[in-house]
Amino acid sequence: MMNLLSRWRKTEHGAGCAVIHYQSRLWLESETFPGVEFSVRKISLAQRIELSSRVRDLTLKNEFLQSGEPAEQVEARLADLMVHKLYVEWAVSDLKGLRIDGQAASVSDLIERGPETLVREMAEAIYWHLELSEAERKNF
Repeated sequence: MMNLLSRWRKTEHGAGCAVIHYQSRLWLESETFPGVEFSVRKISLAQRIELSSRVRDLTLKNEFLQSGEPAEQVEARLADLMVHKLYVEWAVSDLKGLRIDGQAASVSDLIERGPETLVREMAEAIYWHLELSEAERKNF
């Protein structure tokens, strides 16, 4: 899916104990727009709670509406787009390599005037990085 540009952590050994250096952000490179890179938050417990509470209502409503009438399905699609927007606004802190109308793009520029496929790719990458790994799931 995405290429990792930085390591999750670096270990040092000094004075008989290991020191872990944790980076709270992760740089990813776009696959659909080569040269575009973006910084994504790594999630902490408090951040997972915050984001989950913000996404919960949108996703529950979305699941219910997807099986309904055409008007409800349109509303479900809107809820899905709002979740993508929420993920990108919440998690992406920096964007490199993208210009919109000749100007360096910010995250809000991307959402308002940029390519929707890039926003979708970012949202999917964020969701993928928010999920627990197989090893983490086994520990539960």
